Amino acid sequence: MTTSTLSFFIALVGIVGMISLKAFEIKRGKKLIFSRLAEKTDHFVQRIYNAVRVFISHLNKHNAIALVQWIAYHILSWLRKIYIHLHTKAHAHPHSKKVIDMVRGKGELPRSGGASFYLKRISEEN
Repeated sequence: MTTSTLSFFIALVGIVGMISLKAFEIKRGKKLIFSRLAEKTDHFVQRIYNAVRVFISHLNKHNAIALVQWIAYHILSWLRKIYIHLHTKAHAHPHSKKVIDMVRGKGELPRSGGASFYLKRISEEN
């Protein structure tokens, strides 16, 4: 059974359940707890729906681009602060500074090192 078939059957059971509950409610002549709850919360849901609708209607292409840029700026500035903090922490210890410099390709190469002739020539040119 695929996901779409399963979701169809769940929706079908929900629809049949709502119709049967409404028929039972009409037959009894008394509102069920679901109907009373829906009446009490209907205005709240309507207000939220209207607020979201107004927000989306005012959101055009330029505002959406500006909003995405604003969010990206704040996320990237937060990540930059974290990077700077970690960078200063790492450079506070001489051993980790040496490792970071090795990874970045900086530092001193011993003359008797096991580098290839090509790499030795490049280090001599600089």
